Amino acid sequence: MAIPGFALRELTSRQCNRYQVEGGDLILVPVGSVEILGPHLPLGGRCFVAEAFCRLLAEATGGLCLPVTPYAPVETTCGRPGTVPVPARVLERYIRAVMDDCLATGFRRVLVVTHVDYLRYYIPQEFYEDHNVAAAGIHLGEELWAHSRELGAEEGSWVAGALLVLGREDLARKVEAENARLLSDGWRPPPGPPGLEAVRAVGVIGHTCPPGGYPLPPHAGLSAELGETVLRRAVTALVPAVASLREYNDFLSRRAKSRGMMWRGWRWSE
Repeated sequence: MAIPGFALRELTSRQCNRYQVEGGDLILVPVGSVEILGPHLPLGGRCFVAEAFCRLLAEATGGLCLPVTPYAPVETTCGRPGTVPVPARVLERYIRAVMDDCLATGFRRVLVVTHVDYLRYYIPQEFYEDHNVAAAGIHLGEELWAHSRELGAEEGSWVAGALLVLGREDLARKVEAENARLLSDGWRPPPGPPGLEAVRAVGVIGHTCPPGGYPLPPHAGLSAELGETVLRRAVTALVPAVASLREYNDFLSRRAKSRGMMWRGWRWSE
């Protein structure tokens, strides 16, 4: 489709209409958060990662991106200045309304890109049950960690790499410099409650970082270039699955509506 750019908010109504008339049907819905991540990381780090991931994926698949939703539930730093959480039910209703309206206005492939677990799993399932259309939930943690382990990267690098993708090299280098300064000054995270790590090994639990603690502390391996490589590899690996979503929805449109489970159904053709 001969349209300028990938961001829906930058298109005119005529350009958006031409995109759909020429066969475009893919909209990406990035979800971030405003929260304390690390003493060296911007509070909108997860927003940057979601936005960069969606930008790369839209460019690779011929899709369009909505503006990033900046607020989400926050687990470990609630109540600390700089963290702005919203209740899960608020985010759920908001994103579901966005998805419904995207479908109603002609986008048949809707991808929610998020670090929030239930948005990845349950909202696409409910959307499918209501509309008999498969929306895809992409969990950033799952997709990026698969490539991070191979490359030896960590989450702070994702944020710095996302800033490079978004053209914010100045901020990416500030992240790297502050990370290096804190490590050279001997920064160490405070000890957590006794037994916390042993309990976390059992499963997901509620916990709060102690004062002075951070979910993503400084790390000796932080690298913006490494983080960008992780993002690009994860996007490349997803492109065939995104293409298969159109085929899967064509299949759904030819059969009777069902309330059956769609567990990863859109990715069966991988």
